[in-house]
Amino acid sequence: VQQAMIDHHGSQCGFCTPGLIVAVHHLLDQNPSPTEIQVKEAISGNICRCTGYGRIFAAVNAVIELREKSK
Repeated sequence: VQQAMIDHHGSQCGFCTPGLIVAVHHLLDQNPSPTEIQVKEAISGNICRCTGYGRIFAAVNAVIELREKSK
């Protein structure tokens, strides 16, 4: 999750990054193939003012794809 956030520029100032990483990691442990709504709900407690969330969602999708390929 951390590397995907870096690769997809999902963090800029870094303030929200730790919470987002923990929330995404927990979500994907519980649900390896979440819907977009489920991802939004999982990270809803972490407010990011820098990225507009698009890059964060791209990072989450990259992790999901990588994990599916490695099965």
